[in-house]
Amino acid sequence: MAEQDFSVRLRRAPATPLASAVPGLAFREECTICIAKLQIYGGRAEQRFSDVVGTRPPAPRTQEQSDGLTTAWLAPGEWLLIGAESTVVAKLLQIEGRGGGDVLAIEITHARTAFLLSGTNAREALAAHCPLDFQASFFQIDAVARSLLGNVGMFIARLEDVSGAPCFRIIVDQTMRQYAARMFASPFRSSGDQ
Repeated sequence: MAEQDFSVRLRRAPATPLASAVPGLAFREECTICIAKLQIYGGRAEQRFSDVVGTRPPAPRTQEQSDGLTTAWLAPGEWLLIGAESTVVAKLLQIEGRGGGDVLAIEITHARTAFLLSGTNAREALAAHCPLDFQASFFQIDAVARSLLGNVGMFIARLEDVSGAPCFRIIVDQTMRQYAARMFASPFRSSGDQ
């Protein structure tokens, strides 16, 4: 496997952020966050996580924040690291120094696009495009999941409420950026608005 050189930084071309706002729903692209994926192979992934990351892993289907870094569970032995570029890169360098052949940590920012969806109609807008139950009693703050957004795979996390309304982070493959944005660009109509 090729060795990564974290000292070589790829410069992202500035993109025009995608955003939309309709009554009860705000959707905007997060252009300044960095995303990395951590995979640990073998039967003791959670213990190895503690060894290489320096903290305990988040519980399944949750995320935790610490020192500006969000660590989100993806699957057994897989996590996302989300935060400012300097924070994520510093953590990747730490992991590289402590990891071994059973650890893969790689920045995937260039391959993913992240959005924030918030507002009083956020749950209903998500329900129109995703099979998950986003009610507060089921999908609580810091809950995470992988699912479909229309026909596209997504990672979704429930964040702290914004102005008393739910807020979600949605991450999709960057090739689906326009597709995901289009889903929330037009005025939302609930089934009761017919």
